[in-house]
Amino acid sequence: MWKDLVALWNLAKIYLKGKTGAILLGLFTSIIFSLTGLATPYLTRFLIDVVFHASRGDLLLPLLIICGVILIILFFTGIISDYVLVRTFERVKLLMRHDLFRRLLKAPVDFLLMQRSGELNYRIFGDTETIQSFFNRLLIGLPIDLLFIVIISSIMVGWNLRMALFVFAVLCLQVLVIIGFQKPLLKYALLQKGKAQFLSGFVVERFRNIQLTRTLNAGAMETDSFKSGLEELMGINVKAYMLGKFSELSVVLVNNIWSFGILWYGGRLVLAGQITLGTLMAFLLTAGMLYPRIASVVGSVLSFQDVRASLYRFLEYHRVMPAVHEPPEAVELLLEEGKVIFENVWFGYKPEEPVLKGLSATFEPRKITAVVGRSGVGKSTLARLLVRLYDPWEGRILIDNVDIRQVTIESLRNNIRYVIQGEFLFSGSIWDNICYGVGSCSEEQVFAAAGKAGADEFIMQLPEGFHTRIGEGGFQLSSGEAQRIALARLFLANPRIVVLDEPTSFLDPETESAIHQAIMDLKETATVIVIAHRPSTVKIADHIIVLDNGVVAEQGTHAELLGKKGLYAAIYTELCRREPGLPVKKEVCTPAPAGVSSNVISHGEGVS
Repeated sequence: MWKDLVALWNLAKIYLKGKTGAILLGLFTSIIFSLTGLATPYLTRFLIDVVFHASRGDLLLPLLIICGVILIILFFTGIISDYVLVRTFERVKLLMRHDLFRRLLKAPVDFLLMQRSGELNYRIFGDTETIQSFFNRLLIGLPIDLLFIVIISSIMVGWNLRMALFVFAVLCLQVLVIIGFQKPLLKYALLQKGKAQFLSGFVVERFRNIQLTRTLNAGAMETDSFKSGLEELMGINVKAYMLGKFSELSVVLVNNIWSFGILWYGGRLVLAGQITLGTLMAFLLTAGMLYPRIASVVGSVLSFQDVRASLYRFLEYHRVMPAVHEPPEAVELLLEEGKVIFENVWFGYKPEEPVLKGLSATFEPRKITAVVGRSGVGKSTLARLLVRLYDPWEGRILIDNVDIRQVTIESLRNNIRYVIQGEFLFSGSIWDNICYGVGSCSEEQVFAAAGKAGADEFIMQLPEGFHTRIGEGGFQLSSGEAQRIALARLFLANPRIVVLDEPTSFLDPETESAIHQAIMDLKETATVIVIAHRPSTVKIADHIIVLDNGVVAEQGTHAELLGKKGLYAAIYTELCRREPGLPVKKEVCTPAPAGVSSNVISHGEGVS
């Protein structure tokens, strides 16, 4: 437990840095607020024992004036302390969520893909809420509660020791009731949190894959699963509510017994002349102030188990190391030519299974280089390494003879655009998606980019044109339309190095031809790398690199590679032997027009 308290304290120091003044102001006004509230029992005692008992009517007006001043002090100190503390700790919560979100954006892609959407959401919002609330309780509530337990206890002892001891004995009974119910209440609170989190992730995941659910006719099954989960949550909620209600009524019962007990014992002392009626009433009011403080301290201690759970979960994600690191001495990447070189690169997604095994390859500027090969040979892996989604185990990747690990990640990715096959679109408008990651963009630039991507025609037919909202993932668009928007984003950025993962896989022949021409225009100013899955795309390449078993097996022009009668020729033959009548057979086997290299690619690729 002490270890967790230290971890929590260290976390507080990180996110409360620079907020000491605000916390001290909030703490000071909270203490003034609580001290002012202690005047109520004294005023009640004075009213009964002096004003009423001694018939001092002349003191009634001054007493009312003092009460008015106290109310004003309570109002302003309460407002100030609440505003300062709420703003401070809400800022802490904001910083925690922002920091965790920022760290997760840099986390390894594999780690993020393994997490449920609801899980990420809950840890960013739910667990930070729990931790931030405890910061407030630990730094403000707990010190004030402990201070006033001492002050109130001292006042009560000063008034009458025997009466004070009687009150303490009854309060101990109340504390035992609280402790008895807190553990089962905490158990059900954790069950509620876990089940609610699971159902949240379930809903997000099912609706994100709604097309798959419907095409597999799994709607009824998913509905039953969700209903079963809701029934479990309902059962937990009912039990938790009834347990909480029973706890609440038990405390009320003890409170009533406590009140009657004090009246009975205190009344006997009043009748015996050992204390005044005013003192008895003051005891009742003071004891009423003492109980919430003790209950708050006990609740803080018992609820720490819940805080520990959130702390573990927060730190688990907070400590996830980025997949790539930027050295302190990293410099801005300033491209001159854009020549890309892979030198003896080794890499794999699992330590014992390398995908690239000493790969060496060169991608020349102002040329289109097609990367071909069967599924799993490392084509997409090569692209991911170039944009530093991962770093090689061994070897180097150079751009203009500069190791990409020695430049800032931001400048690297500003100079490279990697268009992924089936690239995801965000909710929002088409305009937002085209400009995403580009920064400021003018209307003329966006229209020109959409035109190059063959997207302007279908966009202008939409109800609101470029400002049409497309929903999460662009579900209102066809695959080809979504791909054209992704390509428009590329053309708008106009990068110096372009990596395309089969950019025309979902396009019709007419649009595909226009995209090919736009890509050929790109090579006038950029290094273009095409991970090609279709013969029609590879036709436009100036150079072909054939991967096999994690290395470059062959490279050259289409004619040169066919002449070698090696792997490339085998892939070419394989495509030509497809069923007669398929468009690809005619496309592959028909010679290209003069001046254009007719090259070919194998089947589509999985994750490599």
